[in-house]
Amino acid sequence: MFDAAPFGYIELTGAFDIDLIARFIEDGGIGGNRMIVLRGLHSEATCARLSARFNEIVASHGSNRGEDGVVRNQQIGATQFKRNGEAYVRETVRHLSHVIDLYSVLPAQDVAGLFLDDALERAFLKRGKLYRPARHLGGQSNFATTRKWLDNGKMALHPHEDTAQIAQAAEDGFEVGTGGHTIAANICLSDDAEGSETVLWNHRPDPKTRRAMGLEKTGYPYPIAYAEQFDKISVTIRRGIFTS
Repeated sequence: MFDAAPFGYIELTGAFDIDLIARFIEDGGIGGNRMIVLRGLHSEATCARLSARFNEIVASHGSNRGEDGVVRNQQIGATQFKRNGEAYVRETVRHLSHVIDLYSVLPAQDVAGLFLDDALERAFLKRGKLYRPARHLGGQSNFATTRKWLDNGKMALHPHEDTAQIAQAAEDGFEVGTGGHTIAANICLSDDAEGSETVLWNHRPDPKTRRAMGLEKTGYPYPIAYAEQFDKISVTIRRGIFTS
């Protein structure tokens, strides 16, 4: 959630400039545009293979995230939510075999390009910067967390902002705790029969608001009624879409 004017997003189909994506990550936006949508970035075949393998792994081994009273989903991979650096790295290692198993259905070079990692590494090198997973205590961040969202009321994932989690990451020196802003990269692997949307509100909660709601280190969940006070943009989600 952000405060910015004007407020909007960039949507691209087909060829795009990787330097545009790098600049967006570096600056936390481009002008008032706080989201980039890349349509059809990944083929239906790639998405279908990952989706099928996800279902097989969950059926055999269960979800890496159980019912926690916060969100309802099936998940492969770790998240930093409610964890400092050490706890997160340990969780990443614990679930690493399932992550590798999931992405092993694709050629290695395809996996390296799923989140534009190879191209972004080159783009940031031109800027004299290193683009890589955050490290902590000899471990590093999870490659990707993959989820199937389940019914969680009006929204599968209620209004939230990830910047609040930086405070918990900073407690034990986890690298991401030094970040000035957060960027979420998402790939849609399958279509929702009823249609889905990603919603971005034009609001950035301040520390006082977080404290009042008890969300200092989580940034989740803000009441839907609170978020709906602010301007928003909604993006229809379809298989193969990449948002950042």
